[in-house]
Amino acid sequence: METKKLSLLEHLTELRRRLIISLVALFLGMLFSFTFLQDLLFNLVNNPLRKLGLELVALSVTEGFLLQLKIALLGGLLISSPIILWQIIAFVLPALYENERKIGGFLFVSGLCLFVLGIIFAYQVVLELGLRFLLIEFGAGLIPFLSASKYLSFLLGFLVPFGLVFEIPLVVYLLTKAGILTPQILRKKRRYVILLIFILAAFLTPPDVFSQILLALPMLVLYEVSILLAVLVKKRT
Repeated sequence: METKKLSLLEHLTELRRRLIISLVALFLGMLFSFTFLQDLLFNLVNNPLRKLGLELVALSVTEGFLLQLKIALLGGLLISSPIILWQIIAFVLPALYENERKIGGFLFVSGLCLFVLGIIFAYQVVLELGLRFLLIEFGAGLIPFLSASKYLSFLLGFLVPFGLVFEIPLVVYLLTKAGILTPQILRKKRRYVILLIFILAAFLTPPDVFSQILLALPMLVLYEVSILLAVLVKKRT
């Protein structure tokens, strides 16, 4: 099967089409979230604080409404993310040969699953511990008075890095497939990677050793899994 070469105008037209599809999917996801999932999403956002006996407050007249819009945007991103990710993959990959379509499907499913697993791990295991240490243990005795919109921004900034970290095996797979990485390089650089992992964990988590270990441990496990994955890739090439 011959690869069809597209002109610059055709590439731009294709990009425009996929951007429109992504934006429409995001808008519909936001609309659905705002209409049907507002209470569910708000409870998910607020539950970690409620477990600590804390509540969110509005510091301005419009903050409550803006919080609802931000939550709807978050829900819309979650709902539309499979469509948006697929549009990105379908645009980047030629997707003309059968093996290329399989790679595209693999990237789509693997990337989405790993990102979701990272978010779930952070929400279920690390978030409450981080909030407890930041607001209570290291809160200098101050009474927490949390702005709803600022808390939501903190929450997104806290959860997203975990989702990205869980993409490590997929990144290693792609770099190994491209010949940039080898199992030997990954093993040789292990001590430096371990140091980098703990530095990254200290940067991404609250300033307590326990939370840093909670992020560092899965990163170490994912790195070892990545080495095994690299070995499998090399055996097949």
